[in-house]
Amino acid sequence: MDMKEQLKIYEGTKQYQSKLGYFKNGKFWTYKDSLGFATIGYGHLVLKGEDFTNGLTEAEADRLLDFDIAIARRDVLSLGLNLPKESNWNDFMVLMVFQLGLTKTRQFKKFLAALKAGNYATAIVEVKDSNWYRQTPNRLNAMIQAVLNG
Repeated sequence: MDMKEQLKIYEGTKQYQSKLGYFKNGKFWTYKDSLGFATIGYGHLVLKGEDFTNGLTEAEADRLLDFDIAIARRDVLSLGLNLPKESNWNDFMVLMVFQLGLTKTRQFKKFLAALKAGNYATAIVEVKDSNWYRQTPNRLNAMIQAVLNG
Protein backbone atom coordinates (compact mmCIF):
# COMPACT_ATOMS: atom_id res chain seq x y z
CA MET A 1 0.00 0.00 0.00
CA ASP A 2 1.39 3.41 -0.88
CA MET A 3 1.98 6.11 1.70
CA LYS A 4 -0.94 8.27 0.62
CA GLU A 5 -3.40 5.38 1.08
CA GLN A 6 -1.79 4.53 4.44
CA LEU A 7 -2.24 8.12 5.61
CA LYS A 8 -5.89 8.14 4.54
CA ILE A 9 -6.44 5.08 6.73
CA TYR A 10 -4.42 6.46 9.66
CA GLU A 11 -5.99 9.91 9.49
CA GLY A 12 -9.52 8.73 8.71
CA THR A 13 -10.93 7.59 5.38
CA LYS A 14 -13.87 9.41 3.82
CA GLN A 15 -16.11 6.55 4.99
CA TYR A 16 -14.81 6.80 8.57
CA GLN A 17 -15.15 10.59 8.61
CA SER A 18 -18.70 10.25 7.22
CA LYS A 19 -19.63 8.17 10.28
CA LEU A 20 -18.24 10.90 12.56
CA GLY A 21 -19.90 13.71 10.59
CA TYR A 22 -16.60 15.27 9.41
CA PHE A 23 -17.48 14.39 5.80
CA LYS A 24 -21.00 15.30 4.76
CA ASN A 25 -22.79 16.78 1.75
CA GLY A 26 -19.81 15.84 -0.43
CA LYS A 27 -17.24 17.82 1.59
CA PHE A 28 -14.76 17.47 4.42
CA TRP A 29 -15.33 19.81 7.38
CA THR A 30 -13.05 21.03 10.15
CA TYR A 31 -12.90 18.95 13.35
CA LYS A 32 -10.75 18.91 16.48
CA ASP A 33 -7.97 16.31 16.58
CA SER A 34 -7.12 14.31 19.73
CA LEU A 35 -5.13 17.27 21.07
CA GLY A 36 -7.90 19.78 20.31
CA PHE A 37 -6.33 21.32 17.18
CA ALA A 38 -8.49 22.26 14.19
CA THR A 39 -7.94 19.66 11.46
CA ILE A 40 -9.51 18.98 8.07
CA GLY A 41 -9.38 16.37 5.31
CA TYR A 42 -6.78 13.68 5.86
CA GLY A 43 -5.11 15.01 8.99
CA HIS A 44 -4.27 18.53 7.75
CA LEU A 45 -3.60 20.80 10.71
CA VAL A 46 -5.40 24.07 9.97
CA LEU A 47 -2.72 26.78 9.91
CA LYS A 48 -3.07 30.43 10.80
CA GLY A 49 -4.66 32.27 7.89
CA GLU A 50 -6.24 29.16 6.33
CA ASP A 51 -10.01 29.31 5.91
CA PHE A 52 -12.00 26.16 5.39
CA THR A 53 -15.46 27.52 6.31
CA ASN A 54 -16.74 26.25 2.93
CA GLY A 55 -15.32 22.78 3.54
CA LEU A 56 -13.08 20.82 1.18
CA THR A 57 -14.05 18.65 -1.78
CA GLU A 58 -12.50 15.22 -2.00
CA ALA A 59 -10.17 16.44 -4.79
CA GLU A 60 -9.09 19.44 -2.68
CA ALA A 61 -8.44 17.19 0.34
CA ASP A 62 -6.37 14.91 -1.92
CA ARG A 63 -4.27 17.83 -3.20
CA LEU A 64 -3.78 19.10 0.36
CA LEU A 65 -2.60 15.62 1.41
CA ASP A 66 -0.11 15.53 -1.50
CA PHE A 67 1.18 18.95 -0.42
CA ASP A 68 1.50 17.87 3.24
CA ILE A 69 3.34 14.66 2.22
CA ALA A 70 5.77 16.75 0.13
CA ILE A 71 6.46 18.99 3.16
CA ALA A 72 7.01 15.93 5.38
CA ARG A 73 9.43 14.43 2.80
CA ARG A 74 11.41 17.68 2.70
CA ASP A 75 11.45 17.85 6.50
CA VAL A 76 12.73 14.25 6.75
CA LEU A 77 15.62 15.15 4.42
CA SER A 78 16.52 18.03 6.76
CA LEU A 79 17.11 15.48 9.55
CA GLY A 80 20.14 14.09 7.67
CA LEU A 81 19.47 10.48 8.62
CA ASN A 82 20.97 8.89 5.48
CA LEU A 83 18.54 5.95 5.64
CA PRO A 84 19.07 2.95 3.37
CA LYS A 85 17.09 3.41 0.13
CA GLU A 86 15.84 -0.19 0.09
CA SER A 87 14.29 0.03 3.57
CA ASN A 88 10.89 1.33 4.62
CA TRP A 89 12.49 3.63 7.20
CA ASN A 90 12.12 6.66 4.95
CA ASP A 91 8.35 6.07 4.69
CA PHE A 92 8.23 5.55 8.46
CA MET A 93 9.94 8.90 8.98
CA VAL A 94 7.63 10.70 6.52
CA LEU A 95 4.60 9.28 8.36
CA MET A 96 6.13 10.32 11.69
CA VAL A 97 6.85 13.89 10.57
CA PHE A 98 3.39 14.08 8.98
CA GLN A 99 1.74 13.14 12.26
CA LEU A 100 4.00 14.89 14.78
CA GLY A 101 5.61 17.69 12.82
CA LEU A 102 9.34 18.33 12.49
CA THR A 103 9.76 20.07 15.86
CA LYS A 104 8.29 17.15 17.84
CA THR A 105 10.12 14.59 15.70
CA ARG A 106 13.45 16.29 16.53
CA GLN A 107 12.68 15.69 20.24
CA PHE A 108 13.11 11.91 19.68
CA LYS A 109 16.87 12.32 20.16
CA LYS A 110 17.75 8.72 21.12
CA PHE A 111 15.55 7.35 18.33
CA LEU A 112 17.14 9.65 15.72
CA ALA A 113 20.64 8.90 17.00
CA ALA A 114 19.95 5.15 16.69
CA LEU A 115 18.70 5.63 13.11
CA LYS A 116 21.75 7.72 12.19
CA ALA A 117 23.97 4.95 13.60
CA GLY A 118 22.03 2.29 11.64
CA ASN A 119 20.94 0.66 14.89
CA TYR A 120 17.36 -0.06 13.84
CA ALA A 121 16.50 -2.44 16.69
CA THR A 122 17.36 0.28 19.22
CA ALA A 123 15.39 2.81 17.16
CA ILE A 124 12.27 0.62 17.47
CA VAL A 125 12.79 0.25 21.24
CA GLU A 126 13.15 4.04 21.56
CA VAL A 127 10.04 4.86 19.52
CA LYS A 128 8.01 2.38 21.59
CA ASP A 129 9.13 4.21 24.75
CA SER A 130 7.21 7.39 23.90
CA ASN A 131 3.93 9.16 24.50
CA TRP A 132 3.38 8.94 20.74
CA TYR A 133 3.42 5.14 20.98
CA ARG A 134 1.19 5.16 24.06
CA GLN A 135 -1.32 7.45 22.29
CA THR A 136 -1.41 5.58 18.95
CA PRO A 137 -0.10 2.04 19.52
CA ASN A 138 -2.06 0.46 16.66
CA ARG A 139 -0.75 2.96 14.11
CA LEU A 140 2.82 2.67 15.35
CA ASN A 141 2.72 -1.13 15.48
CA ALA A 142 1.52 -1.14 11.85
CA MET A 143 4.29 1.32 10.87
CA ILE A 144 6.90 -0.81 12.67
CA GLN A 145 5.60 -3.98 10.95
CA ALA A 146 5.94 -2.23 7.58
CA VAL A 147 9.58 -1.40 8.39
CA LEU A 148 10.36 -4.93 9.59
CA ASN A 149 8.65 -6.54 6.58
CA GLY A 150 10.39 -4.17 4.15
